Formats: sequence, structure tokens, C-alpha cells
Amino acid sequence: MDGRCLLGTAKVRGIYSTALTKLLLDHGFEIAQPSADVASRFGLETGQKDSDLNIIDRRDKQGIIGIGESWVVEDLRALLAENLLDVVVRDSQSKIHDCSDVSLDFEFPGYSKSRLDEIRGSVTSTICGHHFYKACGGSISSAVDMAENLITEGRPEDEVERLFTRTIASNFPFEESVIEIDHIKLDGSSLSLGKAMIEKYEKDDCFVALRRRLRGGGQYDGLGLDKRAGDYAVSEVKLGEWYLVTRYFSREGDLKGTYVNFSTPVELYPHRLRYVDLEVDICIWPRGGIKVLDMRFLKGAATEGLINTKLSQLIQQKTKEMVRELRHQPLNTR
Repeated sequence: MDGRCLLGTAKVRGIYSTALTKLLLDHGFEIAQPSADVASRFGLETGQKDSDLNIIDRRDKQGIIGIGESWVVEDLRALLAENLLDVVVRDSQSKIHDCSDVSLDFEFPGYSKSRLDEIRGSVTSTICGHHFYKACGGSISSAVDMAENLITEGRPEDEVERLFTRTIASNFPFEESVIEIDHIKLDGSSLSLGKAMIEKYEKDDCFVALRRRLRGGGQYDGLGLDKRAGDYAVSEVKLGEWYLVTRYFSREGDLKGTYVNFSTPVELYPHRLRYVDLEVDICIWPRGGIKVLDMRFLKGAATEGLINTKLSQLIQQKTKEMVRELRHQPLNTR
């Protein structure tokens, strides 16, 4: 932000409303038609004041849609880019009744959700992982509300969080569970990598190893090797980390090659592993060859405004550091 006062009026609804209201108020926005909870938390008046900007949840709860005149939507873009390192901004497909309005889609990956937790926590009782759990929906979202009500009533926070964790545990996968891997592209398209079995899940270390069978046909990009029937992949990730490591094997168990795929912090939902692909990969051959793939796409995404420059610089730095480490020692995901 350049320090100028933002004078837009925003109407905010959805699971991110308290955190976003705090951000907007701190940067000069007025809030129109606040919900009862938001009005109480911020001492705002309810009423039917018109808004320049309307903010609603995406259908999948993985972010928001901002709708309004171009100047105020661009102010929202600048505000979120400054405060949320991994926010992804796209043109929205939402229908707009007023042809003078524009609409942007803001995806909130793992880092953004955590940062919004911190902002919300400065206003009201907020359990660790609040926005992640609210994005899960259903009984998990309801359990969040009950837990935070208990904290507000004076129950010790650590006691409530232990109770909450036990309550929702059965909703999440465990070793030998079969889940989907949702590989979200920067343009918003979702590439399902298919079913994967959790071979190992070390909750204390947030470490997950998944195995999936591959179909034959085509090639492994970068490796220059054919995909054959019976090949399989083992992916290892530390939840919240900025990359996944996937090793590809032949039917006989011979290592064909390894990819380090840089992404937004990886999240494990009840039925899927989810992240936004940041395009950059490191390709590693069994005999030690190393190649960085597609860095230009990451830089292009920053130029186009899909991601912010700080995120692009972070991933470029992490790529350099990992390549340097790989030249001296084998890859270890933990």
C-alpha cells in the first residue's frame, strides 16, 4: 500500500468476514450492513447503507469474490496482496448485474488462512486453524463455533482445543485411507491427480506419504521417460510446507526420477490433499542430474498479477536453496 486513505464502503459476508472487516477498517474502509456478530465485535451500527464493494465467500469456501467498481476492487486487491503472502487473484466468473462493476476471485491458500486466523484472533476468540476448519464445512465448521463459544465463556483455550481435536478426528483421513490429490493451477483449473493411499501419516510431524498407481502412456515431463503400465508414484509432504516431493518408480520398483513441486502450503482435508501449484519444479534423475523447470511461468504469474511479487521471490529463493542442497546431499523431505 502507498499510504493513501481508502474511502470505499464494503459489505462483507462469509467465513472470512471478521478478519476481513478488521483489515478493511484498519485501512480506511467503512463497513456497510454488518452482520450482528461483526457489528457487536467492532461496535458498528447496523443499517442499510449502500456499499461500493461486496465481498462474499466462494462456493468452495477457499476464498472470496470481490464485486464492485474497478477502483475499489483494485484497492481490495492491493490490501490483500500486502497482507496475505500466497493469495491468488483471478478474474471471477460470478454474474454481475451492474455492468459497471468488476469481479475478482481471491483464493486463500494455507498461509492466507493462517494469517487471517491471526487477524481474527486479535478481535475475538479464535482456535488455531479456524479458517481451514470453517472451509471444511458441515459438522467440522459447526464444531469450530461450539469450541470458540466455550473459550468466550471462559473455558481454558488449550483444554477446548484438545476437546475440539478429539471431536473432529474421525472426519479426517488416517493411514491406509484413500484420498484425492487436488492440484489447483494458478488459472483456477483443478487437475485431479487421482486416488492415492496414505502409506504413512505422522501427525506430530505433520508428515504424509501417499502412493498412487499410474496409467501407462505419455511421458514424465522433464525426465524424458515413458510412463508405463504398472508405474507408481510416492509423494511425501510436510503439511504447511511450500513443496511436495514425488518419486516415480517402475513396476519393478526401480526409481525413474523425482520431482520437487513448489506450491502454496499443502493442506489435508477430510477427503483430499489440496494446494495451488506455483509452476516451478525441480527434476532429479536417479544418477544425480538436476534441472529446474518452468521458472518463467512463476515470474509471469507475478507480472500478470495472479500472485504477488513477494511470493514469486520467496519461491525463487527456496528453489535456489534446494538446488544448492541437492548438489551436496540426497533429498530428505523431513
